[in-house]
This record gives sequence, structure tokens and C-alpha cells, in this order.
Amino acid sequence: MSRHFFITALLTAALLTSCGPKEIAMSGKNTVVSGKALIGGAYELTDHMGNVVTHETYLGKAQLLYFGYAYCPDVCPTALQQMGASLEIASDKDARIDGFYRSLFITIDPERDTVEKLALYVTANGFPKGLIGLTGTPDQIQKVKKAYAVIGQKVSDSSNSAGYTFDHSSLIYLMDAKGEFVDIFTHADSPQKIATRLIAFRKTGR
Repeated sequence: MSRHFFITALLTAALLTSCGPKEIAMSGKNTVVSGKALIGGAYELTDHMGNVVTHETYLGKAQLLYFGYAYCPDVCPTALQQMGASLEIASDKDARIDGFYRSLFITIDPERDTVEKLALYVTANGFPKGLIGLTGTPDQIQKVKKAYAVIGQKVSDSSNSAGYTFDHSSLIYLMDAKGEFVDIFTHADSPQKIATRLIAFRKTGR
């Protein structure tokens, strides 16, 4: 099986299991993929401080990256708290984790997730310390979603004050210091399990 087919199948599986209203997550265990996967790539976005950044801005440190939106009622906050708890557990067990990982949140809702909105959102209790929020134009967001094979579609929702919400994948990506794909975590992965993987990656680089 080719790596391209394997990764495509992996992310297509994210469509098959619902983890809450209008949210999509891959079920099963986290999957380690050897070799270079077709996940990740170049982008230009704006961070929550108003700075224009690119994928190169964040090279040099491993990354934990999540795509979602600040108005998400439950799944996105849960995933970011899962990320934060994992980093805290890992830090308690391995002091060298501090500063090793950079945490990024990329919105799929650039219309509402402005710089100002993200600046408040990334400071929520339980989220990773130093979490960076990224937004951009609709075209920029579409480009980065495509690069990471992210599923994120606007759908009408009369119960929402904005009139819409999103169907989207809910996956935490682990990328290495060169911006290359390493692993994926889902809602099925406990913070303890993710922390163990983060420590192992810091020690082995794989």
C-alpha cells in the first residue's frame, strides 16, 4: 500500500465516525506512519497578535497543530484541553518537554475568527500554554486545509446566531521540527497516552 493511499484512507476514515453534533473525528488508535507523508506544506497566515507568518516561522520546533473554530461549542475546546493536559503530563515526566513543542490552532472559520477573537480564545483555561492562534483570508485558509487534508465545510444552522456552523474533522497533528508529519491523535487518545508518545518522540525523533 502506498503512503499516499494510506494517509488518504486514514483521513477519509475521519468522515465515518461522529463525535458530537456536526463534528467529525477518526475512531480507533493513533497511527504512526513511517516515511514522509503527504500532510503539511507551505502557508501564509496571520497570528493572534496580528503578525503575518508562514510555515517557516514555526520550523525548528516540533508542533502540535489543531484545526477548528472559536465558536465551536464543545469538540474544539475538548481537543485543545486534551492537548494542554498531554503537554502538562509530559512535562511532569520529562522536563525537557518544556519548549520542545509549539502548539498551533488554525481556524477554519476566518469570517468570525478575527485576530482579536483568537487573541482571547487562545488564553482559555486548560488550553496549551503559549497556544498560537492563526487566521487568514478564506483563500489562505482553504490552502492550508488542503495541505493538511482537513475536512471543514460550512453548513446552514438556523439554531446558530450566525446562521451556520461547521462539519469538520477533529484531529491533533504532530509535526516534526522540519514541518513534516509524524503522527495523529484523536478524541479516543487519552492525555496520558498522548503524553507518552510526545516523550518518546522527543527522545527518539520518531
